[in-house]
Amino acid sequence: MRILAAGLSALVLTLGFSSASRADELLKECMVTSSEKMCQCIIARIPADQRSNAILGLRKSNQSVSVSGNLLNPSNLSPQEMQGLNAVVAAQAYCM
Repeated sequence: MRILAAGLSALVLTLGFSSASRADELLKECMVTSSEKMCQCIIARIPADQRSNAILGLRKSNQSVSVSGNLLNPSNLSPQEMQGLNAVVAAQAYCM
């Protein structure tokens, strides 16, 4: 029983750090094009289970703009990247 409890505690800590790490990554990607205040608002509006996809979508968008100077073509996105960008756009609209 103690081993199970210790295992569950380790899992909870790992998930907690993982969630914090995703928030840090999301903040980093968001701040490429937005202020910290706006990004904090956006992050607060994106559910934890959508943050990985939001990171993927923002990263792809940031790469597109930095490489070509053009906005991202949505047809070049994977379903996960599209879901992530949709979550970011919805949160951004709320935060404006």
